Amino acid sequence: MNAELLDTMGNDLMVANVARVSYGKEVAEFSDRDVKLINYLAEHGHTSPFRHPQLQFRIKCPIFVERQMFKHQVGMSANSISGRYVDFSDEYELPTELRIQSKDSKQGSAGVMDRPDLIERMTEHIEASKALYSDLCDADVAKEQARIILPLSLVTTYIWTGSLMSFMHMFKLRTKPDAQLETRQLADQMLELVKSTGRFDASLEAFGV
Repeated sequence: MNAELLDTMGNDLMVANVARVSYGKEVAEFSDRDVKLINYLAEHGHTSPFRHPQLQFRIKCPIFVERQMFKHQVGMSANSISGRYVDFSDEYELPTELRIQSKDSKQGSAGVMDRPDLIERMTEHIEASKALYSDLCDADVAKEQARIILPLSLVTTYIWTGSLMSFMHMFKLRTKPDAQLETRQLADQMLELVKSTGRFDASLEAFGV
């Protein structure tokens, strides 16, 4: 999996100045007063100023991870590579170890099992799917139909754009310990990219991400 931060618009100062517009005010330089204002906004649920800055990512991940991420739709827009137009059936992501189904959570996992034989069978299944897909395309079956036999481990690429607020909400949910490991790894990577810009430190800290 790989995340690339393509673009950003705005910063913590934008958040503060958007809030100040209510009073017809604006400042040119970020200061401790802006940090206090941002903390106040976050503490009292005034989220609209955080919806003005924008982030844009290019994400490369398995389809099953993409589907988890696409549950976050408010304030987001995404466009993915399409199997109707191109053949992207050659890259898959399989686990190096299998996790045991949690007894306490229907959607979670707990611990690791030693079953390399099952990973081997998963690999064989993917290779068979790839071969069938190739045969279908060689037989001139439309890509939009041939793709339906490809597994969810198929690696896809999409561009994801949204507000700072929307991504902070996603980070809070998808970096939690009970989030699916693969999804958490991607969210952690994205969050580190945002932190590395230094543009949204006060906002991220105010929301605890």
